[in-house]
Amino acid sequence: MTSPAITESGTVSETVSEPACTLCGMTDINFVRAAAAGWRRVLGRLACSHCAGRFPAWMHSRF
Repeated sequence: MTSPAITESGTVSETVSEPACTLCGMTDINFVRAAAAGWRRVLGRLACSHCAGRFPAWMHSRF
């Protein structure tokens, strides 16, 4: 998931969005690393492994 960004010189560069936990706000470097660290989707929202562990297993899935 990339989105274009305009630099100070006026050129367009690509920036990579960091995944962020919707519950605690923690971020990770990229989605591949987040998936390897155990991040889950809880009720359709992205959650870090710590926050996802607060919910029963039937409420979360891998992304």
